[in-house]
Amino acid sequence: MHDSRKGLRTRAAVLGSGVALACRVGLGGITIGGLAEEAGLSKSGMYAHFGSKLALQLAVLDAAAEEFEAFVVLPALQAPRGEARVRTLVDRWLECGRTRQPGGSLFVK
Repeated sequence: MHDSRKGLRTRAAVLGSGVALACRVGLGGITIGGLAEEAGLSKSGMYAHFGSKLALQLAVLDAAAEEFEAFVVLPALQAPRGEARVRTLVDRWLECGRTRQPGGSLFVK
């Protein structure tokens, strides 16, 4: 059980690094080797976690979407309906693009 928790933590850390890298170089710029170097892992370790470049890119996109949902969408849904909700959505979206990652957000440039 300990090994699987460690593996999940490693995967989460790699995906965090992947989101940050994708914000700087674009999703298409994410490679197994590039992210392995960024995250301090071997290429074989990256393949063990993701299996392919495409699977890695999709996992990074999913992680970015989860971050975006948590930072932008969910707070907006907590605001009262109508103008307040739209304002919260726009404000959080713009803040996400300015402050969340160097290079902005995958969804806000």
